[in-house]
Amino acid sequence: MNNLHFKGWVMITLLTFVFSGTCFSQQGENSCKVLMKEISTTYKGDCLDGLAEGKGTAIGEDTYKGMFHQGLPHGKGIYKYKNGNVFTGNWNMGLKNGEGEFKYKLNDKVTLLKGFWKDGEYSGLSKPAEDYRVTNLSGIENQSITKVAGKEAIIEISFEKAMKKYIPRDLAIKLSSGYRIDQNLKVVIQNYNCPLNCTIHYTILVNGIERQCNFDFDILQQGKYEVFLSNN
Repeated sequence: MNNLHFKGWVMITLLTFVFSGTCFSQQGENSCKVLMKEISTTYKGDCLDGLAEGKGTAIGEDTYKGMFHQGLPHGKGIYKYKNGNVFTGNWNMGLKNGEGEFKYKLNDKVTLLKGFWKDGEYSGLSKPAEDYRVTNLSGIENQSITKVAGKEAIIEISFEKAMKKYIPRDLAIKLSSGYRIDQNLKVVIQNYNCPLNCTIHYTILVNGIERQCNFDFDILQQGKYEVFLSNN
């Protein structure tokens, strides 16, 4: 091999390495999803099973830097809103939960609100008692638990896909107490005792591929709750 051909071969090899390395890096970042729409445009950080997991930075119309679990802010982190407001504190499965501080502008004056948050809402300076907690979430785009009454031991669970309510064909629910009743397009849990542990599992089809959906939660204070799970 003459000197000219050798130099050409080295140059092609180097270019191939550089470009293939760049493509791999971009693919690694883009293939790791963040499930909160406002910060889902780009993500850089730790990843597990295609979802943000561990430490990372997610950017969309808002920006979040901190800890993730199963594609959602979970743990300590800093969330910067597009209007300039900033929340620094603890998150639980995509919602402000626990101690934190919120810096915002009101009448051109910067105000700092400190205290505790519960399910995304400010609850005051003292730590609130928990009604429930989410312990596992995967494969589900949107979820909510709402306490609607204080005395009844009832939980109503509803599911939605493509904007229509339904009951998954392979739905499996495990309960530490109480019993299950299927009513039309919702599942009702009655006569449970606290603390209640509930484990929900089902599958959905996304572009012809089966997706495993898991949602586990504990009810810590008795009451009537509505649980809503959706993939739209």
